[in-house]
Amino acid sequence: MTSKKKIIAAGIIGNVIEYYDFALIGFLAVMMGNLFFPSDDPFLSLLGSFGAFAAGMIMRPIGALIFGHIGDRIGRRFALMSSLILMALPTFLIGFLPTYAQIGIMAPILLVALRMIQGLSVGGEYASSIVYLVEQSSPNRQNLYGSFVSVGAKIGMALGSGLCGVLLWYLGEDAMGEWGWRIPFWVSIVIAAAGLYLRRNLTDNYAPSEDKTIPIVAILSYHRREFWQFLIVASAIWIFYYTVFVYLPIWLQGSAGLTKAEAGQINTLSIVIGVIFIPLMAMLADRIGSLLVMRGAALGLAVGIYPIMVGMSVGGYWGSLAGTIALVILLCAFQAPIFASTVKALSYHGYRASFTAVILGSAAGIVGGITPALMTSLEKLSGDPYAPAYLIAVTSLIGWIVLRRIKD
Repeated sequence: MTSKKKIIAAGIIGNVIEYYDFALIGFLAVMMGNLFFPSDDPFLSLLGSFGAFAAGMIMRPIGALIFGHIGDRIGRRFALMSSLILMALPTFLIGFLPTYAQIGIMAPILLVALRMIQGLSVGGEYASSIVYLVEQSSPNRQNLYGSFVSVGAKIGMALGSGLCGVLLWYLGEDAMGEWGWRIPFWVSIVIAAAGLYLRRNLTDNYAPSEDKTIPIVAILSYHRREFWQFLIVASAIWIFYYTVFVYLPIWLQGSAGLTKAEAGQINTLSIVIGVIFIPLMAMLADRIGSLLVMRGAALGLAVGIYPIMVGMSVGGYWGSLAGTIALVILLCAFQAPIFASTVKALSYHGYRASFTAVILGSAAGIVGGITPALMTSLEKLSGDPYAPAYLIAVTSLIGWIVLRRIKD
């Protein structure tokens, strides 16, 4: 393996683990809701499962602060190694948790606790790998290298949802609900071992400065405009991201009339499409400009999300598949350039890890983390299956307005 390929593989492996776990939570949401948050109302069980998902995601900004500071003050390599170890262990241990029927209220408490530890480490892993990849790339390929983090995320999601789909087909729903759901969590330790192997001799050219200023304090003092601009845009992106990859499979079953197996197939195919289009959109951004690509995607999404979802609800399996592919392509165009753009927003390297970590950690953690529960509640309370489309249209429009104010 060449040095560049080693850098890419070492950079993305943590995101493979991270989003492998997210795929498990999404695919097994209903099943784990019944096991850990039992209720006579299926809606409350599902909401409990998404609540556990959100608990871990809300910890991401805290982890971002900690590991972003480590990345700026100690080095990118140390942040990458420590976050990987702290992230892999909770995923593995979830596979051993007793259910609510076995130990009562302690079951959901333990699940939420492990998710919170996971979220803490993920907050550092995500940004550390982005900053590392962008800084190791050549100037004309920064979007491409930054986008590999998302490729790793989608590979992880494909592995997670694909494994769950195979197990569900092989074991059946009853066996999967009794004990088969544990297997994907146990398998995560294999990916973690591969990650530690890839990162054991990680190259890191970053040298911490002698500046004693706390990076996040300096950012909020001198770079507030950039901070809020990129936080708003990233939040719009991750609301859409978690709607497509976590909430949409549930929506397809309820509002488009698809079976669980059909929704799972579409979800897995959409992730594969994402793996293809993320680097393509990143290369386009390297060629014509990051802001131009993001602005086009944000405006297209604001205008197109409602008719696309209407078509999915009445188009059966093939209409749902076509609509999902359209949404994924728009998502890739919106998301691919945000990684390198966030890193490059600050010219001073000594604040970059903290800046990128807090922005993307907050957007993906707080905003993205509550999205599945928010979308579920919004649809339930309004009685309108297209309520999620309205929210995405508004946030995308806001993102487009902010992007127009960011200078190239």
